Amino acid sequence: MKSVNILSIIEAYRKLSNTLFQKLMNSYGIISGIKDYELNGIESFVNELLKIKNNITIVNNYYLGYSIPQIGKEFDLLRFGDNYIINIEIKTESSIDKIFKQQQKNRYYLEFLDKEVYIYTYILNENKLYKLIIKDSNNEIKEATFNELCNKLFLQEVVTFNNIDDLFNPSDYLVSPFNSPEKFMAEGYFLTVQQEQIYNEIRTKLSDATTKFIALTGSAGTGKTLLTYHIAKESIRKGEKVLILHCAPLNSGHKILMEEYGWSIHMPKYAPNTTDFDLIIIDEAQRMYPYQFDKYIEEVRTFNKKCIFSYDENQYLRDNEKNYHTKERIEKELSCTPYKLTDKIRTNKEIAYFIKQLFNLKKNISNIDYPNIELTYCKNYFSAKSLLQELSKKNWKVPNYTPGTRSTFHYEAYLSGDTESAHSVVGQEFDNVVIVIDDSFKYNSQGDLIADNTYYSQRQMLYQIITRTRKKLHIVIIDNEVMLDRCIDILNK
Repeated sequence: MKSVNILSIIEAYRKLSNTLFQKLMNSYGIISGIKDYELNGIESFVNELLKIKNNITIVNNYYLGYSIPQIGKEFDLLRFGDNYIINIEIKTESSIDKIFKQQQKNRYYLEFLDKEVYIYTYILNENKLYKLIIKDSNNEIKEATFNELCNKLFLQEVVTFNNIDDLFNPSDYLVSPFNSPEKFMAEGYFLTVQQEQIYNEIRTKLSDATTKFIALTGSAGTGKTLLTYHIAKESIRKGEKVLILHCAPLNSGHKILMEEYGWSIHMPKYAPNTTDFDLIIIDEAQRMYPYQFDKYIEEVRTFNKKCIFSYDENQYLRDNEKNYHTKERIEKELSCTPYKLTDKIRTNKEIAYFIKQLFNLKKNISNIDYPNIELTYCKNYFSAKSLLQELSKKNWKVPNYTPGTRSTFHYEAYLSGDTESAHSVVGQEFDNVVIVIDDSFKYNSQGDLIADNTYYSQRQMLYQIITRTRKKLHIVIIDNEVMLDRCIDILNK
């Protein structure tokens, strides 16, 4: 997207044909288009500015209708400076409460840029300007003058960017209920446009007396866990009794939600009787044993409860879990059309491209840089264990392949000192992640990555661990020239 002169935009809108005007907007990267009422508001706003200071400087270098990739958060007008950022929202009419909520939300997204932020809202029907006042305790909204705004615009040390998308890291805005439970409970996050839409639809379904079962699905990085726990939190706030059945070992975030906030979260085999609850949420449902699935289906029906299944069919950790066919049972047997999250939030594109190529020899993507992926080769398990322990000390997350309870698996010889395993990091996310590819990995004749199976699927554990990555990935190869060669090929394309 290119920065624009908003006076020029209005002149073009008034003078050009609609077809040519849209072509001009597209040339600026304003693909989604601007509605007539928005342009009318901008025109009135520009006129007010120029009454105060008739200087082209104050109407130049705006990003118009910018939307953060993957998040869907849109800003009417953004103007960047070395000294501060200015955001201006244009409304035909609105209430003070709605204006304040939007300004608070905009500040949340812009404060990650580590610059002072000034946020204004112009109301066309009132011809008034409102400003967000930032305070240490509670922010507030006050009417502002155009003279004040003109001075801010005039004194701004304006900068523009070839690609404004580079300023925003979508994963910054995905708060994990597990890794940041206090922030989650303190409302330190906002849902994406898609999450908000699905949340509202699910709330409507929950209000329908005839609804028993609801399905929510999404692949790694789409914010499925956040949305699932947001639904639980809002249901609890409404006075409903919520039971969460988590089909994996509970993590430290779960324990905080339980001990400090009184949530009822259990693994299915340790769960209390469902009769005391209004809503049953089954998280990581793809891993639930069939007999447990049958049990809870029967209880929901018998006791007239509501049940939400949250699942990702690709996130299984034992091969037999894939054969549970939980997805098919939910969608066909229970006639649930799933609400599907499709917009990737957490996924770092660089790492996503790497994962696709790592797990399939036939997938090759060219002209991608991988500055956030490191590669180290170790000749044996002993050497690897020393390296993993060192990386763990340097703030790298080194989730282990899950050790056996009754048997000892080959990879236990190089386990790091990290206490978390592939099973316990389910639903979590980490900035810097280490994965280990040992001598059990190879490609089959179809080009798919496979591993010599233990009780747990090492391939699926690798997938679980690697998809926890937010920013940086460190690959440790142990005595496996085939996999080393493949990783080098991917990184050098």
